[in-house]
This record gives sequence, C-alpha cells and structure tokens, in this order.
Amino acid sequence: MLGRLAASGTLRTSSSSFSALLRGLRPRGRGISDVASAEEFQRLTAAGGPPTLAFYTAPWCGPCQEVAPHIDDISGRLEGRHLRILRIDVDAMHNLAREQGIKAVPQFEVHREGHVVERLAGCGPEAVAEAAARHAADYAEMLKKKEER
Repeated sequence: MLGRLAASGTLRTSSSSFSALLRGLRPRGRGISDVASAEEFQRLTAAGGPPTLAFYTAPWCGPCQEVAPHIDDISGRLEGRHLRILRIDVDAMHNLAREQGIKAVPQFEVHREGHVVERLAGCGPEAVAEAAARHAADYAEMLKKKEER
C-alpha cells in the first residue's frame, strides 16, 4: 500500500531541520479547490505560482474517501502562499484525467512551474503529507532567497 512513484530524489534534510522549515509555513489554508474545467486546471498549475498538489479522486472510490480527511488536514496546515491543493473528480473531468495519464485513483501529482515534478500512487497519507510539506518548504526557501536579494 505504500508504493510511490517520484520524479524527484529523496528527502535530504533531517526531521528536526525539516520541522524547523515547516514552522514558517503555518498560515491557514484557503481550502482545496475543486477543479471544474481543463482551463481552470491549466491556470492553477501554470508557471508563476506555488507548487500545486493535484488530488485525483472519485465519489465511488473507497480509498479516496479514506484519504480525503488527511488531504483536508494537509490543506489546513500547508495550503496558502507556499502550496495550492486541487481536487479533480475523474468522473466529471474524465478528459483531463486521461490527458494527465491517470489510470487509477486515488492518485496525486505535484505540479511546479507548469510541469509534473512528482507522482504518488497507491501510497498512504504520510507520503502525501511529506511530499506536500517538502515542496511547500522548497518554495518557501526559494521565496526567502529572492527576498534577500
């Protein structure tokens, strides 16, 4: 159940330094955005914004319903300036799901600068939370470096 497909490498920070990075990422989230069109998806995953965690789900999917409260929790802790979370119903958005190569649900993708940089399928909520936190922390660090210049 904890299989993972990842385009990025492994996490190279210790848990204490990782936790320290996350302390600055605690603004309350705006909530998960339910994607209603392919155009909206393209706009929300385009270059220029924060990393985006896309959650592909379906109302009939038991594992999707089990992981959904964990995604809500991730949203409450991390979503905001450093991370955006989208929910895509594969039944309502079947063309988009097909274009993105989604073959099973639940599935997650992290988009950055208009590209998929990480995919997670068949994994537990801990792996999704770790990926979301890592990408949010990386983006926060990038913004901090830009501000220091």
